[in-house]
Amino acid sequence: MMESLEEYHHGLVDQVRNYSLEEELFDQEAFFDVTCQILRDNEVIAEYAPSPYRHGEGTKNFMMVDGYDFSSYDHDESIVIIGCDNDYSLHQNQELPTIQTAEYKKNLRGMRNFVLSALKGTFLEEAEESTEAYELAQFMHEHRHDIRRIRLYYITDRKFTGRDAGIQPIQDLYSPTKKDGGISIEAHLWDLARLRDTTETAGNSENLVVHLEGAGVPAVHAPVADTTIHTYLLFLTGDILAKLYKDYGSKLMEANVRSFLSMRGKVNKGIRKTILDEPDRFVAYNNGLTATASSVDFNAQGNITAITDLQIVNGGQTTASIYYTGNASAQAELEKVIVPVKLVVVDPAESRNLIPEISRFTNSQNKVAEADFSANSEFQVKLEQVSRTVLTPVEAGKRQTRWYYERVRGQYDNEKNRLQGALRKAFEEVNPTRQRIKMVDATKYLMCWQGFPEIASLGAQKCFAKFAAETNDEKIIQQVNKDYFKELVCKRIIFDTTHKNIKKMDWYLGAYQMNIAEYAVAKYSFDLYRANLQCDFTEIWNMQSISPKMLGCLMLAAKQASDVINNTARPVANCSEWAKRTDCWEKLKTYSSCLTADPLETEQTKRKPASPRTQEKPVSSSPTPHEQTSLAQSSASQRVTPMAMPAHKPSIEVPTRESGTLSVETQHHEAAPDSFSAPVSEQSESEDVTEKRAFLQSIPPENWGVFMRWCEHRPNRSHQDLATLSKLDRHIALTDDEVDQLWNLRLKAIRRGFPMSLLAPRK
Repeated sequence: MMESLEEYHHGLVDQVRNYSLEEELFDQEAFFDVTCQILRDNEVIAEYAPSPYRHGEGTKNFMMVDGYDFSSYDHDESIVIIGCDNDYSLHQNQELPTIQTAEYKKNLRGMRNFVLSALKGTFLEEAEESTEAYELAQFMHEHRHDIRRIRLYYITDRKFTGRDAGIQPIQDLYSPTKKDGGISIEAHLWDLARLRDTTETAGNSENLVVHLEGAGVPAVHAPVADTTIHTYLLFLTGDILAKLYKDYGSKLMEANVRSFLSMRGKVNKGIRKTILDEPDRFVAYNNGLTATASSVDFNAQGNITAITDLQIVNGGQTTASIYYTGNASAQAELEKVIVPVKLVVVDPAESRNLIPEISRFTNSQNKVAEADFSANSEFQVKLEQVSRTVLTPVEAGKRQTRWYYERVRGQYDNEKNRLQGALRKAFEEVNPTRQRIKMVDATKYLMCWQGFPEIASLGAQKCFAKFAAETNDEKIIQQVNKDYFKELVCKRIIFDTTHKNIKKMDWYLGAYQMNIAEYAVAKYSFDLYRANLQCDFTEIWNMQSISPKMLGCLMLAAKQASDVINNTARPVANCSEWAKRTDCWEKLKTYSSCLTADPLETEQTKRKPASPRTQEKPVSSSPTPHEQTSLAQSSASQRVTPMAMPAHKPSIEVPTRESGTLSVETQHHEAAPDSFSAPVSEQSESEDVTEKRAFLQSIPPENWGVFMRWCEHRPNRSHQDLATLSKLDRHIALTDDEVDQLWNLRLKAIRRGFPMSLLAPRK
């Protein structure tokens, strides 16, 4: 039974609150991450990265953006912009908050204004260069002639009523292609109901049924004795395939992990040329598609009228190329394009084993074929099975828990939601949400540790595809056991702890936190290898955390990674694009070892080593060294390559590749004491200290109370900041220096997502 919106809202608020405590984020930042994960898990977006920017709120020039999908351009030459409800903190305690059309469209205008300003280049003339929003705008401006579509996603935890629209609420809006320089813009509202509905259906066994309109499609049944497989040969026209891709998109290609590589590639350009110039010959030139299904429906004439669980396992690029060619060119006669299709109907009981094999063998002529298999691969199935048998170490007074490996999208929520009352509570206690490991994320931890941070920087889907190519060997599959899974958990703990602590460092420039974490973990692992040392995963597993010594080494590696990624001598302007290149990794490997770093201890590590699950906020202190490495047991026959990483039980060999050192001189950047620069709209506001004082004093006292509670939970909080806030709360006059201090603190908070409306005078 589907839970009510009120129940779902309470659950979402709890999830965001817990995530913000675990990751030491503002609630606003946590809301962005949690909801973007929902969209990613349901294939609405492929990836996401934060890029918070707001300017001119309340004016016609209002611009806003909170994040973007950094892989969308490579997929289909589109740009995905994500905006979040900036007043999340104001209504998280309401029973069922609502949003109406006027506010929805106001935020859409802000996102659209950002898009137009970025495309025109005017944004680059005004914004701060060191922000993710600037790099996003720079990328859009540089590729403005190739971008085919802009997708705007606005996410809110409120229910959309559309009460003031005068018509049925519209959540999805489209503008004609010819507007805005020939780029079509579409907008999608993800409100509370839509988030709830998507979460409820994720992982369920509901079938995707594709209906073929009209008289259906004639098909020839191949005479095969095997009753578990029925193979049909049929022909579909280009307009039918284009409509299927438009309606279902990536859902048609879940069994094929490979992403559409855009029409800049040779294969796709050839497909496009044939469609436009010789559509009648397409069937002769093209190899066609291979698809799978669980069942098909026929009419009285023997034509196929419906296909259940249709999955294109070979021919995804052909399908997408047909759609985008027809969408971009009015001259494309898709009805004349004939595509041969081999449809394999597989018994559902055998689909888990057969579909990956069909995908692999039908792609055997392709170099990336071995990356084309899904969650049903033997490696993934075995890893899931092993994970269910492993419990965390016994700790006095605490219940043993499990790290839940989610092999199938929505598997965790689906299993939890089937339970009620005490059974559901028991499931959550044994399988905490913070200990869920999603399949596509797991490969990032492993690839970073193996020395491929540039592949991890490509995004979860592409990283998974690369990793999958290395895990289909029978020897590798046999190595998946409890020790293998425990080491995966340890690598997750190492990665999460690294990622969380980067933003607390005074050298952090406020951007590319994920890229820095990926490179830092790879650098630490590489330094262990070249020092002939081995990571003590047993200690990490037993403590469920890392030591102060390891944390210090990882932070030094992160500082080195930040220097390389932000190096002004990099060959490309965009830092995130630079992080995707092998040369970036080769440059970092020329740096000195990070293993010489002093231990980095925090408040919680005085009692217990730093853990990504700790909810307390750290303050720097001087620790006692705690060695976490041991001598590796290496043999003379061990293969040594630049990419061979420290031994880990069981080890997975990685491909050899040439190493090299860039000739560019290393440039270290001195980090500014404050990594949060004020938005342009704030820099000129109330420059005089008297005006600042009057402005701050006019903010309601209860709002300052909310702000103080947020600051108390903020990493790198300053006791001086809290003391100044306390004086304001007690109506004690502030000195001029304290006014400036509080003014800058306000700007930093707004820059990091704190609602501007809470730190503004009462109207």
